[in-house]
Amino acid sequence: MESISSLIKKLSWDTPEEEKEDAIKKLQYIEDEDIHLLLQPISKEYWDGAAETVIRLGYPRVKSILSGLLEWIQDTNWPGAGEIADFLLEIGDPMIPYVKDVLNQHSDDEEWVYRIFYELIDHWNKKQVLQIQEELIKISQEKANDLSALRILLAHSMYSKEVVCEIIQRKKDVLVFELKELHDTHPEIDCEALHKEFFNQQPNVIKQFHEHNKDRFFICNAISNRQEVLREIEIFTAEFLTS
Repeated sequence: MESISSLIKKLSWDTPEEEKEDAIKKLQYIEDEDIHLLLQPISKEYWDGAAETVIRLGYPRVKSILSGLLEWIQDTNWPGAGEIADFLLEIGDPMIPYVKDVLNQHSDDEEWVYRIFYELIDHWNKKQVLQIQEELIKISQEKANDLSALRILLAHSMYSKEVVCEIIQRKKDVLVFELKELHDTHPEIDCEALHKEFFNQQPNVIKQFHEHNKDRFFICNAISNRQEVLREIEIFTAEFLTS
């Protein structure tokens, strides 16, 4: 049999389909201790083929690399990420400890946690969701993915609508207070005028303009971020809390 590295090199986008298919079939006989070599190998052009190989190996053959497969879905633009996400959803319960670990250790990785909600948790049943209830409650109290966590808690009756409404109102009160404080402490900053001036700059001085006004941009970004969260809360309220 060809070496594992030689077979993996045949998973490239540029490899003829017949040759690639032959490599995938031969890789089904890979030793368990070598399966980790299929985790996003070499460069992105090999990842689609590697994902297909992993999926064909199936569970429980790939049990040793579940945490690495979960990392694969961090970015939906990565080749093979969508297929791996579907595969992890099919695996079901064995993924729960790995998801729990990410929610505990990496809740600040907003995009990764969002992908896990969207690709996995949103499709879990109540018995599965109950096993991450503690983590969901913790995330619902934070600023990233909090609405996703509240939606799941509400959908599975772990929080009543009244409790979610109270939590949402507290979040709104904090945001409104912070916005007022930003406006009151920086009344001289006109964010609309600042951005208009920025876009009117010549390309060769845009970087210099931004650097010169970085403090004002920082305040405007803080205001914009809070306004966006308030809009998201209004959408959430209309969709899930309005009878």
